[in-house]
Amino acid sequence: MRRTLGWSAASLTLLVFVVGLATMFATAPVIRAEDPDDEHGCISCHEKLNPGLVSQWRQSTHATAPDPVSCEACHGDAHTTNEDAHEAKEATPKVCGECHEKQVEQFKKGKHVLAEASANAIPMMGQQPKVVQEMACTGCHDVGQTREDGSVGRCDACHTRHLFSVEEARQPEACETCHMGEDHSQYEMWSSSKHGVIHHIMPEKGRAPVCQTCHMQDGDHGVITGWGFLGLRLPVPDKQWTDDTMTIVKAIGPWGRDEEGMAARVGAIQALKLARLDDETFQKLRTKMLDTCTTCHARSYAEKHLKQADEVIRETTHLLAKAVRVVEALYAEGILPETADGPKHPDLLLFYDSPTEIEQELYRMFLFHRQKAFQGAIHANPDYMHWYGWAKMKSSMQRIEALAKEMRKAKEAK
Repeated sequence: MRRTLGWSAASLTLLVFVVGLATMFATAPVIRAEDPDDEHGCISCHEKLNPGLVSQWRQSTHATAPDPVSCEACHGDAHTTNEDAHEAKEATPKVCGECHEKQVEQFKKGKHVLAEASANAIPMMGQQPKVVQEMACTGCHDVGQTREDGSVGRCDACHTRHLFSVEEARQPEACETCHMGEDHSQYEMWSSSKHGVIHHIMPEKGRAPVCQTCHMQDGDHGVITGWGFLGLRLPVPDKQWTDDTMTIVKAIGPWGRDEEGMAARVGAIQALKLARLDDETFQKLRTKMLDTCTTCHARSYAEKHLKQADEVIRETTHLLAKAVRVVEALYAEGILPETADGPKHPDLLLFYDSPTEIEQELYRMFLFHRQKAFQGAIHANPDYMHWYGWAKMKSSMQRIEALAKEMRKAKEAK
């Protein structure tokens, strides 16, 4: 007879049950008795309800500091039962600033603090379905959210809850969620540049700069760049560049063409720091960037690279302005209809709500292709500067001119 191991079906079932039970208890969160200093029972309760939350807090410097930061320090002590959970305060920059005053004050001077205001200034944003606003726009722009206590910002956009880790916020991936994609591919540009490649190959060496190296020198939370998000500034070195810049500025936003309308437009752009409209600020930020570059590179090398990037901005500004003028002419000729609530001119900030095919092409040229060209140049990424940026701008220019020609022919045929 063949010998067997002697395991019956019942025995095997019991074994599986015991192993499964042991595994469950081994991986289940540990429910500790109430901490001696847990006056309101936050930990003992939330360890059952949100064990991951408590685990993250226990690993944070808030918990491991000689004088731990309790739940009440950030959330107040009004919430003590299930019934009054709504009384728990949200940790806002005002709350964080009680301990991190320097960082909060620095944040107020940067561009992130204006993120929500920038989104709100674009009328088409408010015209999208609420779910689009909340799951798309707000997902990034709430880094500048205005809070109920009057403070602005979300510290947990970079220092995610409840670990609130400095180490996490220092990693380039912390920036990726917002600084990626079609309209601002900064993470992809950096990641596939020589800087990013070196970092990926040997991240532990610290040989190559990451986002924070260049944009948060010495941990400064006042993140702001010399050229601004749109790559527009005044003054610039020559009249053609100035005229091209003003052509683009006129096409940004639904303001009028009169002097009062232009003043409102320029004021809004300056207030939201979308462009640099004073040379002193630009030169100060340029010097700061050069000082950062020269920790690894010769100053002459860094200056040459940034001057070349300036020239890319000049060329892309001229090409975009040329395209804007083509569409402006169609409005002036009555080929494109005058809007009911404004003068005849293209509105670049309508984005994908632009009313005609030619204006759809113009917005992509403005928001996608030009951004990649000049930001790719600054981030030392040849492919983004050229094939994703400049080459696509040239293709868009050709299509815009072809569409304008077709529209004129169609009008003549009527």
